[in-house]
Amino acid sequence: MQGAWLDPSRGGVKLEEYAAAWIVQRTVKGRPLATRTRETYEHSLRSWIVPHIGQTPIGRLTPDLIRTWHAKVSATGRITAVRQAYAFLCAVLSAAVDDGALPRNPCRIRGAGQPNSPERPLLTVEDVDALAKAIRPHLRPLVLVGFWGHLRLGELLGLERADVGLDEGTVRVKRQVIETDEGPVVAEPKAASRRMVYLPEPAIEALRDHLAARPLAMLSARVFTRPDGSELRAHHVHTAWQTARAKAGLANAHVHDLRHAGLTLATQSGATLAEVMRRAGHSTQRAAMIYQHAAEDRDREVARRLSESAEAHRLGTRRARRDQQGLT
Repeated sequence: MQGAWLDPSRGGVKLEEYAAAWIVQRTVKGRPLATRTRETYEHSLRSWIVPHIGQTPIGRLTPDLIRTWHAKVSATGRITAVRQAYAFLCAVLSAAVDDGALPRNPCRIRGAGQPNSPERPLLTVEDVDALAKAIRPHLRPLVLVGFWGHLRLGELLGLERADVGLDEGTVRVKRQVIETDEGPVVAEPKAASRRMVYLPEPAIEALRDHLAARPLAMLSARVFTRPDGSELRAHHVHTAWQTARAKAGLANAHVHDLRHAGLTLATQSGATLAEVMRRAGHSTQRAAMIYQHAAEDRDREVARRLSESAEAHRLGTRRARRDQQGLT
């Protein structure tokens, strides 16, 4: 960029050093990075950036060099990891531009840092019932609350007995369990994710039976534990889920699909965008619109099937008329 002033002292700093400092100094809304976010950044730096371009001075990074690096790491087939690494690198180099170490961000590969996952298959109520029946008994209420209450897995694992209002039919989301390299960490959700959710009857009944079977637990006890009362971890749920989805004939179903399907059903049931945002714990309309689009897709499919029914009825009527005319 002609006429731009660049700080030579910053431009000579190696990418590895600059990115590591960026992670330490980075804040979101005045708060340090969440543990899981920091670990993801550190993994991207350590595994995907440092071995290839980590020793390159910031000022010598060019679009061609970034494209060459991206092509090399993309060849590994690790789509999600490469996307995260590119997005991280782009953020770091944007800061370098602000610091005067670069005239312009050399990360210019369109869409490289954006998620582009295929549309997930949408679970039906019947699918969820089949999964709940197929999974281990102590996890059945977790499946039903995840679907009907739209809670994330970390939010389900963080529920305590005091958070459940059986008479009101509610659960309060006050904390979440995050899996980190050092083990599970209990943390507060983002402001929009701290919420109270009213549950439909199937989830309330499942919780009532689940809690009645363990009447002596303290209010601070976790709602969902292992059968022996020990801590339930995310990998325990995923292991049981893999077995259940095979039994139910839903091999491609993911645990997070429960939340996705439940929110889509809420939209189909007439929930407004604001209501979906509140139930989901979303702070932006962009996230909630995913379920609006999914509902529109399902509605389009319903219309297609109705058209087929109408056509079948029309053909049947014509055939009946011809048969009647033949008889006369």
